[in-house]
Amino acid sequence: MKIVGCSVFRAEAEHVLGAGTEVDWLPAGLHVSEARLGEAVSEALGGTTGAACLYGACFPDMDDVLRPFEARRLQARNCVEAFLSPEERAAFGDRAYIMSPGYLKQWRAIYVDGMGWDEIDGRINFGMYDVVVLLDFGLEPIDDLDVLEFFDFTQTPVDIVPATLDWFGERVAEVLAGG
Repeated sequence: MKIVGCSVFRAEAEHVLGAGTEVDWLPAGLHVSEARLGEAVSEALGGTTGAACLYGACFPDMDDVLRPFEARRLQARNCVEAFLSPEERAAFGDRAYIMSPGYLKQWRAIYVDGMGWDEIDGRINFGMYDVVVLLDFGLEPIDDLDVLEFFDFTQTPVDIVPATLDWFGERVAEVLAGG
């Protein structure tokens, strides 16, 4: 089965899928342009049918892009919903921005390169949050310098919170099983 995924999920997906599973990883930040993401996913799927896509509903027409390929995606609206159950997400409250280590590594590609934000844009857009919750799945060390650079960009405190891949593993298993 062909698997296509967003590189934000790479470390977590490789852990859940196990060694030797081949995935076509697409660059993070494509979701900032519906056209670019749709084109990239369509190109990666090529003539394949029945593929599994490690993407959520990153834009309103994502399912329309996948339909001609009979491809399935994670049952989540976004990265956070792929990693956390609704109850887990609710526990952090509405004023918490949740991110994964992969998102932390890719934030420049998403916000600076993809959206054209500078530090002022970062601070304005993250000003509505009291905290950035960085989920730590324990797969690799989180670089303190990466955390500091993201804090400098947003001026929003970052809390590193231990998390499991249980919910994500269940979502990946569903998409692989065709559910």
